[in-house]
Amino acid sequence: MIDRLLAALEREAAQEVGALRAAAETEAARIAQDADARVARRKREALGAREAALRATVETAIGTARRTARRGVLEARERVLGRVFDAARAMFPAALASDAFRVALPRHVAEALRPLSDEPAVITCPAALGDAVRRETRGRKNLTVEIAPAARPGITAATADRIILVDNTLEGRLERLRPQLTVDVLARMTKDGSA
Repeated sequence: MIDRLLAALEREAAQEVGALRAAAETEAARIAQDADARVARRKREALGAREAALRATVETAIGTARRTARRGVLEARERVLGRVFDAARAMFPAALASDAFRVALPRHVAEALRPLSDEPAVITCPAALGDAVRRETRGRKNLTVEIAPAARPGITAATADRIILVDNTLEGRLERLRPQLTVDVLARMTKDGSA
């Protein structure tokens, strides 16, 4: 009887060991599968984060390269515009003797004096314009024409107290027209394929 009891206990123990082993193997497989899934997820997350970081680095580098290229284009355009306006300024002294300037001078004088109304005023100009400006302003009361050897090409008009000053020199006119002239020059450069 003990032998049967021992055999039954051994069978039950063997069955229990088999069941525990099967449960342990199932649990171990589940744990291994969960671990594999976690490792795979972490790899995907790490790769995704690395890919996002690399994408951001590339986008930053592209943005920097575009800004650098754009800055280079803008600087080159500014150099060209500087040369264009410097060339225009270099022509100012000779322009005073041109027929076109002589024709425009009455308008320049009128434009310079308009804001001053009838207040006592002073027109300053280089010697080359002195006689022509005097002719244009003949008959105007409270007006003095000053000849200044160092005056810029063109005229300036000011109230006698110098509170109001109208710069109608060629340089002053160029500066007032510079924004529109810049647009025109750049449009021409683009049309000609220079920019």
